Formats: sequence, structure tokens, C-alpha cells
Amino acid sequence: MIPSNIFASKGAVISALATILLLSFNENSAVAFTPTSTSSAPSLRITPIVKSSNVKLHSAIEDTTPIQSEPVSPSMSLLEHFITEYQQSLEGGSKWATEFGFAEEGEDAPESAFYAIFRAIRQVDAKTNNADGSSSGEKLMGLRGVPMYVPNYILARAEQKHQNAFCDFFHFPHLAKALEEDFLDAQRGSTNNRKGWQVAAVSQPTGSSFNDARMTLPEVNAALEAGTVIFNNIGAHIPRLAGPTLASTDALSLPGALNMYVTAKGMRTSAPPHTDRQDVLVVQMEGAKRWRVFTPPADGDVKPNADPFARGKGEDSLPLHTLLEGSEGRLGSELLMDVVTREGDVLYIPAGFPHTTDTVEESNDVDYDTSIHLTFNIDTHVWDLDYLAARSAALQRNKVNDALSPQSENRYVGKVNQLPQNIRSEVMDALPLEFLDIIPSESPDFMNGVAKQLAKKCNLVDEATGQSAELSEASYVEALERIHSYGSDILDVHRDMYLAAVEEGRLRKAEDAMTAHLKKDDGEVTMSNERMQRLSLFRVRPFFEQIESLKKDLYSWCVSGESIAQESAASSQLDPNWQFTAALKVGDEVEADLGGAFFAGKIAQVTGNTYNVVFFDGDRENGLERDQIKLLNPPTAADEDEFDTTGMTPKEIKRMRKKMEKKKRK
Repeated sequence: MIPSNIFASKGAVISALATILLLSFNENSAVAFTPTSTSSAPSLRITPIVKSSNVKLHSAIEDTTPIQSEPVSPSMSLLEHFITEYQQSLEGGSKWATEFGFAEEGEDAPESAFYAIFRAIRQVDAKTNNADGSSSGEKLMGLRGVPMYVPNYILARAEQKHQNAFCDFFHFPHLAKALEEDFLDAQRGSTNNRKGWQVAAVSQPTGSSFNDARMTLPEVNAALEAGTVIFNNIGAHIPRLAGPTLASTDALSLPGALNMYVTAKGMRTSAPPHTDRQDVLVVQMEGAKRWRVFTPPADGDVKPNADPFARGKGEDSLPLHTLLEGSEGRLGSELLMDVVTREGDVLYIPAGFPHTTDTVEESNDVDYDTSIHLTFNIDTHVWDLDYLAARSAALQRNKVNDALSPQSENRYVGKVNQLPQNIRSEVMDALPLEFLDIIPSESPDFMNGVAKQLAKKCNLVDEATGQSAELSEASYVEALERIHSYGSDILDVHRDMYLAAVEEGRLRKAEDAMTAHLKKDDGEVTMSNERMQRLSLFRVRPFFEQIESLKKDLYSWCVSGESIAQESAASSQLDPNWQFTAALKVGDEVEADLGGAFFAGKIAQVTGNTYNVVFFDGDRENGLERDQIKLLNPPTAADEDEFDTTGMTPKEIKRMRKKMEKKKRK
């Protein structure tokens, strides 16, 4: 039974706004934020209503206890950490938004808050992953992650505003406008909570003309009567949503996507129970939605061919009543969270955690027609940025049989699900979020740390399966470097795709201002042939073609290359006299021959075939020949050419170095 206040009227929500508590779910405690306030409205007390071996579920109930001015628990919870990081990231978000033209200097823009909230996720993940790649404390992401619910007012307080920046950003009229000026596609989801979630097209072409082929607002409204309307990857299509999607991509340094879900009020099941491959951040844009979140199912040994990141989808069923059976039931899942998100609220759900939604309100006083939420996908598992993918790449590259080899291309099904649950969760962990933000040749300690964690997880799999892969650490580093190169390329494609959508939005705005007088009497927009060619249907396609090509390149590298040992033997044939013949570059540590004695120094300048050297005491010697200079360290494949950095920002220099490194690997 849901507490009656969970579906409170909008008026009740506003009157109790200063006393709503922030919920945190972790293994040992529940932490609640309570703002300092002298409000006479009834306070809300955090009361446990479900207890499990892993978490406590808490819900707010009316009480007359005086409002506390300090958190219930003095410990620093994961959620408290998240809020602190969000507040500290707002300034960086503002600079980012200004740099990309979403705001003028000193002004606020919603895009800056989107950047800040994903930067907070990035920082929390970084601080729960040690320098050697191991984890400490609570994890935020994946099968061992922790869900979070953050009400609007907590974020508003961090922003020092009455309501947070997400409120009023995207409503149904924005969707109606997008349908009018573009060619969008959508699907309608099924509503049976006993069967897998399936989708069907919202519209079908009724003729051969442009207007006959594209989806209309009446078709969307008709679909809302039967289920949730789903707009996948909408951040690449609607310019207004491209900014937040770009913000999430840049803040995380990770390729990601944005989906939008629109549901009519009163839908008993708006999304049947299912799991997602992505860790997702939900931002409620309009109306309300009830969410129930459960621990990951523990039935992998019974259903090994069920993808843990796609349970309850397609032919796989994840009935709600089996989830509600609890830890002793068939699935072994427990209810973690039962909350209602309203405009401006944020909900985070780790990958693999079952969840189901509805829009049934117990009060008819709640004033909205549709519920709209944005789901930002943190796509580590989608783009092979996890340890299981790195393990598979290393084994394939070195032609070692994989004891977990799946029967299909999906590595998340089959024998991997028969591993002990703790090992399965570990090997399916995402790589650290900062993985794509580093340059491997400049961060050997980081790469070696991640490689050691990969080797450790692979050893756990070997022990559980009886296999002995016996790969070297160099083999793991090689696989990680290739995945880094691939992931960086995928990231660049996503950024370019969202930047193109942002630019299209600005172009349309300028065109609309110039052609407003050409609108028809009924308000219909007259679309030129040139503008029609820029519709998202055509704009997005080349980017996905690039992505498919990159995926094929990675697969070819995995299955057709030589082992690291073979490559090392072929590439390590240095000139025996390399100290006096290898190419020199600025910054190389050397010894210079000055009249028969060698003195330590560094290359300061390269001019044709001569070199200027600066010594440890500051003296310089110019115009030295190559045979007068002894290189102290052997050249490696990681050495990169110098380039002119004049006028470049640190971010541009970093991006250029990444491009040069990727070019060397090709």
C-alpha cells in the first residue's frame, strides 16, 4: 500500500516544500537532509517501511515533530557527496555554457545545471574508484550501484534559487513545436506488467508526400491513450534537447544519449518492469510519475540466456508480482525505492536495476495532463567501456579461447550469468568514468592500475571456470588502449552529432525571424527545400554510419591482429646505436658532448639538423650536431610529434594530443 501523502496534491506539495526530506539508500544507514526552516507546515519524518539485508526503504509521512536543522545522520553518505559535488560543479557548468554560447558571461542557463549534475556523477564515481582502479566505499554505477532520488528543492537550494534550473525547461508545447518543424519518429510502449516491454510504431506513412510520411501531433495524442510514447536518442533530433545532451557528454567525457518518455495521466502501467543496459539519470520535466526500483534479479543460474541489462524486454518477462515476492522469491529481488518524481526532481538508477512506472494519482487535484521525463543514458556497457568487453578484446586479440564465450554477439548472456553473483557483478563493472579523459601515453600509472584491475577480475573468472588465460599485463594494457581509442572516436562522433543539432537550432531561430511574414494564416510553417534537407532524419544518419564503421574496425582489430608479444618483437628492433641516431624532440633528456665530457641537459630547440641544449645549471649550447648528443631514454611508440600550441587553450591542446595519439594507432 502506498502512503496517501505520496500522491499529494500540488498545493500540498508546495505547502510542505520546505520540509520534504532527501532520501539516501545505502547498506548501513539512511541519511535525510532537513532544511532549516520556521515553517508552520507539518513536518515529514523519515520512517523505514521496508527492511532488507542490503538497504532500507524510507518514505515520508506526516508528523508534528519539530523540524531538525541537521541531517539525521552525521556521516557523509553517497548522496550528500553527490549534492556537494553538484554545488561545486555549478561554476564549471556556467563556464561551459558560456563557452558554447548557451549563456552570456555571468548569466545562468539550464544547460549549465545539466553539465553540473553530470559532472557531480563523474566526481562521485572518481572518488569511489582508487588510483589503481579498485573501488572503495559505495559504488554509484552498475550492478553494485546505489539508486538516488533528489527532489527539486534540494537542487534549487544548491543553486540558491526558488526552483531548480530543470523546471520549465521542456514541456508538451515544446514537443508540439518540434513535431511541426521536423521529421521525428517515436514508438508506443506496451502496458502489461506481466509480460516483456514491447514497442510499436506511433505512426505509419499515409502517402508518398513529406507531410503524409511524417508523424503528427494528433497521432502522438492518440498513442498516449494506449501507452507511453518513447522518443529514442531525441537529443540528436530536437535542438532544444541537444544542449543538455552535449552537456552530459562533455561533463562525463563519455558518449551518451537522451531518450524522452511521454505518458498520459492515469496510466496504471506506463513502463512494465525492466532493466536497462545504461546507468540512467531521469529528470522530470512535466507532470508526475511513480517509480518502483528493485535490486537486480539473482536468477542468472536459472535463466543464463537472459541479458541482465535487458530483463523484461521483448520476449523476456519480468512480472511485477515476482519482483514483489522479495528476497525469498523466485527472482531474489527486493524493493528499494517507491517514489513519485515531479517537475524538477531527479532520479538516478544504476544499470541492471529493475524498475517500473505508472502515472496513477490517488488525488484528482493534481493538475497535469501528461507526464514527461528525460532519461539520460550513461552508455558504458553500450560502447564496450566495461571490464567484460576489455577482457573479451584481450582474449580475442591473443587468440585465447574464452570460457564465457556467448552463443551470440551479446556478451552479457550465457555462461557469464552462471558465475557467482559477486564475480559477475565485478566483471561487468564499467571502466572508470575518467577513462576517456586521459591520454594513455601520458598516464601510464592510471592505465597500469586499470590493467591490474582487469587482470584481477579475469583471474576471478578463471578460478570460477577452471580456465587459465595466462595473459600478460601488457596484453591487458594493449586491449585497454585500443578500447580507449575506439571509445574516444565514438565520443567525438556523439559530440559532433549534438553540436550539429545545436547549430541547427540556432540557424532555425535566425531563419524564423527572417521569414515570420511567410507563415500561413493557420500558423503552419512553410518549409524550404534547403531546410528540408537539414531535417534530423537526414542530419543524424551520417553520424550513425560513422559509428557502425568504428564498431567494425574494433571487431576486426580483436579477431585479426597479432598478439602483443608478436607485435613487440616486430616493433622493438631499435638501431643498436639508437642513443646517437634516434630522432630527438624538444624536452628529451640527453647528455651533450662538450669537448670530450658529457653533461646532462634537455633539448630546448630543434632547428633542421642542429639542436640547442639547456643544461641543469641554466647554461645553453646551441647548434650541436646529432652525433654530439646522447639520448638517455629509448624512443617508444608512445612518443608524439611536437605541434605548435600558440593561441590554443589547454582543452584544445589536450584534444589535439588525443587526435595525434589516435592517428598513430591507425
